[in-house]
Amino acid sequence: MTSIEEKAGDAFAEAVVASGPGPGRQRWWLEIPLAIAFYAAYAQIRDWHGSATVHAARVTARHHGFDVLRLERWLHIDWEKGAQAVFVPNVRPLVVAMNVFYGTAHFIVTVGVFLWLLFRAAPAVYRHARNVLCLGTAIGLVFFALYPTMPPRLMPGGIKTQDTMDTVGGLWSYNHGVLEHISDPYAAMPSLHIVWASWVAYVLWLALSRRGAMRARWLGWLYPLVTGLVVVVTGTHWVLDLAGGAVVFVLAVAAAKALDRVTARRRAARIR
Repeated sequence: MTSIEEKAGDAFAEAVVASGPGPGRQRWWLEIPLAIAFYAAYAQIRDWHGSATVHAARVTARHHGFDVLRLERWLHIDWEKGAQAVFVPNVRPLVVAMNVFYGTAHFIVTVGVFLWLLFRAAPAVYRHARNVLCLGTAIGLVFFALYPTMPPRLMPGGIKTQDTMDTVGGLWSYNHGVLEHISDPYAAMPSLHIVWASWVAYVLWLALSRRGAMRARWLGWLYPLVTGLVVVVTGTHWVLDLAGGAVVFVLAVAAAKALDRVTARRRAARIR
């Protein structure tokens, strides 16, 4: 890591420590409604697609699913069935754990880190991390609206992979319960799971940047790697979706940093 990155990381960590344990440093009464508004936007886009039984939505999403598969085959990364062949028949208890992980960690871990930032981090630190999360989510929502993509678990026979939450079991299922009503069946490309998991790792990477935590900060990046394996084995994402999610995350970080620079220049101009 370069000296510039080390200084930036130390500054982040010092800002977190300097914020102290007390809540209220952010205007949480404004920030929480903003988060709710993002969910409302997601729900609206989900309603545009309709359920998995709507013919027009299903045909478009299936066409895009075939596009993704063709590109994967050209790149030789169509590993979805191979991944299930390794895990499902041989380590079913681990697949059950993956199903539970899929249905819980995506929201619980992300919300937990967000709340930690909201109530514990310095305002500037919180704003940067919030902007990365919001921008990444917004980019993903645009893709879901413009390019609905059928995941492997819903593709036609011969291509279709197992929906392990249904065939193997866990806490949730797409066919009934809460997950059936809150999930968009065609929000595959890019993987928002990877965007959010990468965001969690990014926050930990910055927060653990002080000397003595250099090794520990790398462990956070295991989270998006595990998430990527889980969403492929469970049949909920194509391998290419993971790459799409990684690209979206990088774009969100770059955009958030650019926004930080613009904000800093404006504040400096006011001081003058």
